[in-house]
Order: sequence, then C-alpha cells, then structure tokens
Amino acid sequence: MTTFHRGAFFQDQAMNITEARRGDRLVVAPVGRLDSNTAPLLDRHLSAVIQRGDARLVLDLSGIDYVSSTGLSVFLSAAKKIKAIPGGSLALSGLNSRIRLVFEMSGFLRLFPIFAHVDEAVAQP
Repeated sequence: MTTFHRGAFFQDQAMNITEARRGDRLVVAPVGRLDSNTAPLLDRHLSAVIQRGDARLVLDLSGIDYVSSTGLSVFLSAAKKIKAIPGGSLALSGLNSRIRLVFEMSGFLRLFPIFAHVDEAVAQP
C-alpha cells in the first residue's frame, strides 16, 4: 500500500480511500475489494472529488486486490465526468497482475493511460 504523508482518510464497509496532492494532480488510493458492495463508495468519493474541482486525477490501484464488473463501471463513470472538464485527465497506476488481467480481458487497457507507479503517472504532461 502506498503511504501518503498528507491526505484525507475515509473508511466505509471494506474499503479505505486516501487522497494526496502531488503537484497539480490528486492521487486517490482505494484499498480493498472493488465489488458491488464497495463500488458505490468509490463512485461517490470520485464524484465528490471531481465536483469540488479536482479533475486531474491519478487512481493508485496498488491496494486493490479484486475488481468486479461493477467496480470497472466506476472507472468509466469517472472518466466520462473528467472528459467533460477542459484539462481534465484520469490515469491509473499500480495494477497488480490479476487486476491487469481483468483490465486486459475487458478491453480497459485501451481506455486509460496506465502506469506501473504513481510517480510515473503524476509526471505525465
């Protein structure tokens, strides 16, 4: 799990979410399973982040150990909202081999910029 020195911490059900400012980007790091029970929590959190004006996001998925189809829909929803904002961007980082396989099988690897580490994602222009 990535440790942030500053950021907000939220807990609900079986998912923790931290966020930390890295330059002009906000890194959001959910930890746990992303399934039908926890997807609404992450969706609400990302919607609130975008609504408050943070539209240059990096999702650090290094703490996610499972993603269901409901979980995948959260990424699509966030991407759609961010795409509507000039200058908005959404990058993903830290996918483990199982999560990467889910993204590959679902075609999501083509939909998002994906980086091995948060540092690479925040360094993108």
